[in-house]
Amino acid sequence: MTFLNESAMQQAREKWDNVAHPLHGLGLMEDMVVQITGITGSADISLDKKQVFVFCGDNGISETAVSQSDSSVTAMVADEIAEGKSSVNRMADVAGAEVSCIDVGIKDATHSFNIIHRNVIRGTKNFINEPAMTPDEAEKCLEAGTNAVRESDADIIAVGEMGIADTTCASVITASLLHLTADDVCGRGAGLSNEGLAFKKRVIDDTIKKYDLYHVKPSELLRIAGGAEIAAMTGAFIGGAIFHKPMIADGAVSLSAALLAEEMVPGTREYMLASHQGREKISPLILHELGLTAPIHADLSLGEGTGAVMLFQLLDQTLSVYNTAHSFDSMNLEPYK
Repeated sequence: MTFLNESAMQQAREKWDNVAHPLHGLGLMEDMVVQITGITGSADISLDKKQVFVFCGDNGISETAVSQSDSSVTAMVADEIAEGKSSVNRMADVAGAEVSCIDVGIKDATHSFNIIHRNVIRGTKNFINEPAMTPDEAEKCLEAGTNAVRESDADIIAVGEMGIADTTCASVITASLLHLTADDVCGRGAGLSNEGLAFKKRVIDDTIKKYDLYHVKPSELLRIAGGAEIAAMTGAFIGGAIFHKPMIADGAVSLSAALLAEEMVPGTREYMLASHQGREKISPLILHELGLTAPIHADLSLGEGTGAVMLFQLLDQTLSVYNTAHSFDSMNLEPYK
């Protein structure tokens, strides 16, 4: 793993310090720009080419009451995203970003010709009964995510998902990696009742106990808990580190993949940008574990990469200052010390 380019980052810090504004006046957003220069290896930044990957897959655990929707919804929403009709498309249009809808594990038939077909499995297995994927399936899903980054010419990539019941998978993954209980990590997903939430918690605790998930390798955890879309996102984050691309994490499910990526390939987090701290319990836990700070705190829980897309415009606004000619030198002023 090649780590961030310290020379480029120092040049970026010096450039910020010469901008006619209070030192570190844009706070975290300045830090993100510096981090991006370390990722790309140049203090000259262009983020004109923006891409959103929405990895889609179905989870066998959706056969139970952990979600109020069934797996058929995944295919329907994937078609909407591929046709440019979903929430993430509207927001990406405003941000000037391209959306790629990638099927890695959808169970039902899709109809849009715009879907990128990388299907490895027609829905994962129900991990209450058996592991979600075989080792080969999990590996191919990881490769699909990494290859998506390799094939992209984007300057920056947002990582989102669509998959019914994937907050359950994400909660199992997070609880297992951080040695927590269902009470610590479990949220309502797309809107569970109290009864549904209680059932979801039992599923999480029982699954951890059944497979002894506190003591398995991250790759084995991914194979057992799924899902295909989480595996692909994990591969994408790893690809960001390999190919020196800034990768924006979205909400809870995307963050669980980011956590897995860091566990599998230490140092991967250096190439990640956090976008928002969402409504699910696991979001702040993972951000803390990864040492990432999210600039957006807006109680988001939409998914699809929408929160990550919001960061695009914040970065564009920040770069408008970073690249300004409005400097202490141009004003014949002494820089702040």
